[in-house]
Amino acid sequence: MREAIKLKYSLVRYYYTNMFDISMNGTGTLYKPLFFEFPEDMQATLDVDYNVMLGSALKLSINSESLNQATTSFYFPAGLWCKLRGNTNGENCFTSIGESKIYPSGLSDY
Repeated sequence: MREAIKLKYSLVRYYYTNMFDISMNGTGTLYKPLFFEFPEDMQATLDVDYNVMLGSALKLSINSESLNQATTSFYFPAGLWCKLRGNTNGENCFTSIGESKIYPSGLSDY
């Protein structure tokens, strides 16, 4: 619980900065489908409900199909991606060429 609270508060500046930019520019949204940020990537249109961006730099991959599912395949558009928390098989950052990766999805893996 302590780690979750630390993560939450470490992201407050990111959220507020993005919301401030949105309110000043009058365009955009904080919570958006992956393909809004990567319109040229046709794979980004798949699983729209489960792959979203929070701002332009934070990707949220959601596994809400089953609580008993051990692993989930997550799609990452081309670029550098780093984990914030959780078990990613010892891989903190990786460069994607537009590929899916399989990661643990159970709550016991965190």
